[in-house]
Amino acid sequence: MTLPMLPSLLWTRRAGAATCAPIKRFLAYQFPNGHHMVEHVPVGIGSGASWQLPPTLATMQDLKPDLTFIGGLENQQRRRVTGDHAIGLAAMLTARFPTANQTKMSMSVDQIIGDAQMGCRGLHSFQLGTHNGGPTDSFGTFYTRNVSWRGPVMKNSDGTQSFPVGAATPLGKEIDAQKAFNRLFMGTSPSTSTAEAEMRRALRKSVLDSVIPQQGWLKNRLNPADQAKVDQLFTGIRDLEQQLQSAPLAGSCTPPGPAPAGAMNPTDKNGLTGTDFVKQVDYMHSLMAIAFQCDVTRVITFMLSDAVTSRNYAFVPEVKALGGAAGDHQVSHHGADAGLIATFRQIFYYKMQVIGGFLRKLKGLVDADGNDLLHNSLVLIGSEIADGDRHNHDDHPLLLAGRLGGLVTPDRHVRYTGVGKDYTTWKTYGDFYINLLKLYDVNVTTFGDDGKEALAWNA
Repeated sequence: MTLPMLPSLLWTRRAGAATCAPIKRFLAYQFPNGHHMVEHVPVGIGSGASWQLPPTLATMQDLKPDLTFIGGLENQQRRRVTGDHAIGLAAMLTARFPTANQTKMSMSVDQIIGDAQMGCRGLHSFQLGTHNGGPTDSFGTFYTRNVSWRGPVMKNSDGTQSFPVGAATPLGKEIDAQKAFNRLFMGTSPSTSTAEAEMRRALRKSVLDSVIPQQGWLKNRLNPADQAKVDQLFTGIRDLEQQLQSAPLAGSCTPPGPAPAGAMNPTDKNGLTGTDFVKQVDYMHSLMAIAFQCDVTRVITFMLSDAVTSRNYAFVPEVKALGGAAGDHQVSHHGADAGLIATFRQIFYYKMQVIGGFLRKLKGLVDADGNDLLHNSLVLIGSEIADGDRHNHDDHPLLLAGRLGGLVTPDRHVRYTGVGKDYTTWKTYGDFYINLLKLYDVNVTTFGDDGKEALAWNA
C-alpha cells in the first residue's frame, strides 16, 4: 500500500526526494452550465479587507484566506459559434479552440504539469468524474465529456516549450468510485486490480489487512508526527472502504425513484441523482484527498458533471421547495424568468457548497511537511461557460484555492478589464496559464490561441 511521504524516512531516498521538493499539487475542478454571474462578482478589488466574497460564495467565508478570485478573462469569445459548452470545456485547460468532430487539440495544463512532476511519487495524473452520459453538440462528445488532453510537445532551442495543435488524445475519466479506489491502492494494472478487488470482496478483507501486521515495524522507525500521520491515513482509508462496500456505483445503479417529467435527460444513462449522487461525489472527494495525502499522484482533474448535463437537482431542499423544473441545463437558460432564475441560483449555490466541502477536506489533512494539503496545492475551479444564460466566454471567472507551498498569495480579488469586442485589450486564459505553468517549473512564452503575456496574478 502506498504511504504518504514521511520525512522520518527521507534519508533512505534523499536524491529522489530532492527532485520532488517542494511539494506542488494541482487539481482542476470543473462544474457544468456556468455561473450565476449577477451574484458572482466580488465587492472590491485587492487583498484582505479590501474585497468581499460574492453572495454565491458566502458559505466559503471561512476559506476566504485561502481563495483567489480571478475576473475579467476572455477565453474563445472572439471565436464564438454554436456549441458553447464544447468550446468552453475544450478550452478550459488548453485555451485552444476545438476542431469539430476530430481529436485535434493541444496539451492541457494538467498534463503539462504532470510531465513536469515525473519522477515524483505514483501516478502521472488521475482523471475523475461522475458520469459519461451527457449529450453533445456539433463538436463531438469528446469535447463535452473530457477536460484533460494529451497533445504535441515542442522543445525549443531557448529552453522553453510549446504546445501546438495536433493529433491529440482525450483522457477519459473514471466515474466508478470502487474502480478508482482499486487503481489508487491496489496497483495500476487493470486486470490485476479487478482480480484483487473481487478476491478481497469475496473474502471480506480490507486492503489494510495485509499491511496492519507490519504497522508496528514501521512505527518504530517514525517520529511522533509521522506516526500520527500514518494513523490518520489508515483511519481515513478504512472509513472510505466501509462506505464503498455499500455504495451505489455510477453506471450500474438506478436513481432512487423517478425524476420529475422532463427534468432528467434520457440519454444520461450513467448520471446518478438524489442521495446516490451526493454519496458518489463525497466518495470522489475523499479519494482525491487521500490520493494527495498518500502522494499517489500530484495532478488530478475532476468533472462534477459533463458539459451540457441536465442533472436533476430536486434532491436539494432549497431547489425542491421552489417546485417546477430542476434540470441543471434547462434552468441555466432562464431567459430572465424569475422562477427559473430562483432555481438556477439555488443549484449554483449547492455546487459552491459542495466544492467548499471538498476544500475543507484538503485543509483538514496534514501533508508531509506539516502544512495542510490545501497549503501545498492549487485548486483551479471553473465552468465551461461564464454566465449560464448568456453562454459567454468573456469576463470568464476562475476561483483558485490554496497557496502552492507559498508561491501563491491568496485572499485576493484580481480583476482584468477589456473593451467590448476589441480583443487586443482583453487578458486571456492563455495569459493566465503562462504564469501558472512557470509556478510548476515549465517555461513557456505563449500558450493556447491567445496567450502571449504572463499575468502576475499569484502575488
